[in-house]
Amino acid sequence: MKILGTVLLFLAMPVCASALGGGASVDGTRMDGSYGILQSIGNASVTQAGDDLLVTRKDASAPVEMVFTQCQGLGVQYEENQWWVLPISETGARVNANRALWILPLDAASKEHSWHLVLNDGDLSAKKTESGLTVTVQADRVTLSPAEARPHSDPFGHRFSLEIADGAELEQALAAFYWGTILPSVVEKTMAANFPYSKGYVLSTLNTNSYAGSYPAVDHEFQIRGRIAIGSELDLDVVRRMIELQFKLMNDDPEELYRMPTSVQPDGRREYHVRRNSEDDRQNAAMFPLTGDIEVIEESWLYYQSRKDAAWLRSNIQSLEHAADWVLSNTDQYGRVWSDVYYEDQVIKDGRVTQAQAFAAHAFALLAGMESVLGRRDEAARFTGTSKKMAAALIAPLPAGYWDAKNQRFIDWVDRNGKAHDHIHLLANELTVTFGYATADQKAAVRRLIDVNANEFERFPSFVAAKIADYDKSEIGSGGPYDLCAAGRYWYWDAAFRASQEQSGILLDQLKKVAAEGAKGGYFMSERYDMDHVYYIDGRDAHGAEKYYEYPNVFAAVLIGKYLGLTIAADADVSVAPHLASYGSVEFATPAYALRYSFSQDGFVLKNLADKPRRYDVDLSALGFNAKRFQLKSSSRSAIVDARSTLTLSAHEEAHWTPVQF
Repeated sequence: MKILGTVLLFLAMPVCASALGGGASVDGTRMDGSYGILQSIGNASVTQAGDDLLVTRKDASAPVEMVFTQCQGLGVQYEENQWWVLPISETGARVNANRALWILPLDAASKEHSWHLVLNDGDLSAKKTESGLTVTVQADRVTLSPAEARPHSDPFGHRFSLEIADGAELEQALAAFYWGTILPSVVEKTMAANFPYSKGYVLSTLNTNSYAGSYPAVDHEFQIRGRIAIGSELDLDVVRRMIELQFKLMNDDPEELYRMPTSVQPDGRREYHVRRNSEDDRQNAAMFPLTGDIEVIEESWLYYQSRKDAAWLRSNIQSLEHAADWVLSNTDQYGRVWSDVYYEDQVIKDGRVTQAQAFAAHAFALLAGMESVLGRRDEAARFTGTSKKMAAALIAPLPAGYWDAKNQRFIDWVDRNGKAHDHIHLLANELTVTFGYATADQKAAVRRLIDVNANEFERFPSFVAAKIADYDKSEIGSGGPYDLCAAGRYWYWDAAFRASQEQSGILLDQLKKVAAEGAKGGYFMSERYDMDHVYYIDGRDAHGAEKYYEYPNVFAAVLIGKYLGLTIAADADVSVAPHLASYGSVEFATPAYALRYSFSQDGFVLKNLADKPRRYDVDLSALGFNAKRFQLKSSSRSAIVDARSTLTLSAHEEAHWTPVQF
């Protein structure tokens, strides 16, 4: 043991209730063992308050110095009236923060605790060393609070808990994905600080030797979905900057067409037009020419819902209309969108793509809604009409539409020679039902199709198509059958379909599969999951970039938004529509939610944990109650309601729904 300055404190942190075990005492003068990632605190007296450590500077002319070992850090900064996260993991890197610092063990499964260093004033500097982290604090007092190796909270310490069947595994996976991938992917003020485009710059993989760019088309969509689901103010600020980066890249289009580039690279290069050949060099297609412009419309709607920020929406509505105009310039007189590749960049879709048609119709309906919010009635009517025209074209039979009446399913795409391509594509069929466009007969046929091919689609959440072996060399890209497997982007929309069909058991099974796969690799996920099936027979389940963003973000979005049923609605503070497969309780203290609910055979209970009234949309239809009506009781209301109801709860008020049998 070495003495640094006037005080050296060695601390131990077992996982049990007490912050310091083994009889350790903490008064700033005694030491008791050198275990745990917190190694020393210099120039301070330390007292214990519950599980927290209160650190008080001794010599005001010198900083408090702390040393942590075998760890990584995440700083929390408030600057320019917004929140920033500052990941620190590379040796020699340094960050400065003015609100907080999280210090995490390297191993997500470690039994050691992480530490949350909270500043009431002053600032701190953290430097990554070969052995750990050195923290210099310029403040008279700071608090150190212990948490799990991957905290079950947002960056401000607002905790979540899932006391449901399989809840421990799901809760751990959510925490590990969030702290291990979702937050460290934000490099605006660290790696990207001096890039030409820095604000909103997020990585698609923490392995920058694979990709160091930021990808506004496709990747931003799911980066945003995960952060919207978490819902912290920091995450929402990141989302806003990501969307504003997309708008800036559209406005910087050298052709002034407001195209969204597929990527922006560290040196500022932007890829507005990328074509890829087929494996046999006989066909080619453009990569994501419309994808980002369609996606940014829904992304903006999700952000608006989360904050109800009409001023932000009004200041950016022109950019959204520019995005719509670029899509319309690639839409024919029948309302068919000629999108080329939408999600699968190694499948050569040189024409009109069913999933793109569905997404465009959905996005234009959302844009109409945003125009209505702003009181722009003419624009709202125009985009509503366009959405309906696109939806009508989507469900029309071939050759004009996308429905194969003979085989009773939606095809994948129609190329520019008029040839239909179809290998039982998952999203081409599910989206028409999820968005409510399919006819009653089409819905029934799609449900049968998905059920018959469930073993193929659900080999791992979720495979792109049922017959991946049937793609030929003119359909597969020059990079090989890279996308003929499972990916997070397919899973998100498959989960949305499952939720719409109230298939709670399948949702839970999907989440458990991804959580278990994540646990195998320290909760880092790869880019694609082939499950050693058909094309990649190499003894491994995954291929592509490692430490990839997609599954962690989609896991958060599916768990919170679909299975637990927590979202932010445009007309309420919180929407609660659980799809739980078992009884139990769920709590999210993040202010966007600030609630606890419980589900039992006797009914449903919802409590407002906020210090102010909150309006809730509640939908209990997926919980399997053998009743269509409920007795709703709270301190301010008693009524018979349907499975879906809306109510306002005052601060800390609780409401009970009891099934009514008639």
